[in-house]
Amino acid sequence: MVRTYLIATWVVNSRVSDALLAGLVGIAILVAACSPSVVHARQNTFIAKFKDWEVHRGRVGAATVCYAATLPKKRSGKYTRRGETSLIVSFWPSQKISGQVEIRAGYTYKPESAVMLEFNNGTKFRLKTDGDTAWGVDASDDNKIVNNLSNRVWLRVYGQSSRGTRTTDSYSLSGFRDAFARAKVACGMK
Repeated sequence: MVRTYLIATWVVNSRVSDALLAGLVGIAILVAACSPSVVHARQNTFIAKFKDWEVHRGRVGAATVCYAATLPKKRSGKYTRRGETSLIVSFWPSQKISGQVEIRAGYTYKPESAVMLEFNNGTKFRLKTDGDTAWGVDASDDNKIVNNLSNRVWLRVYGQSSRGTRTTDSYSLSGFRDAFARAKVACGMK
């Protein structure tokens, strides 16, 4: 299955919180695995907020994308400068992609490194990295991660920058289940 990746810039509606806006900047150029293309998002609409998560709908070229997103509650590491980081789960109806998991690091990952997700029950997942983004290995991994996002309290994300700095980001999963369901409905996916 050809996976589609988000790696660009959203034009965000003013109702979005400043913190989430900063975390979502850099999220939306559509890159198809077989023939990469660069297309800027034309619009983005805030839909709802569910505790620590927000839901948005936008367009990237002709494609509609809906997503649930959150910022970490805590970021740690010995870095001097770091951009915003976020956890995003997206839906791309035209690509038939449902529940794609993406971590934005706020820095460039160490080449060929992996990111580790650890849930409060001890369940762990390894994500592949590309630039400043980490992804599930495939749709099956995304489904397993989404299941854990829906049924856990918190998540820690462990990464390493291209400079060797190790980071840990802690995310609240409060509101994820409702945000995920609303993003899915917003894109008309079953």
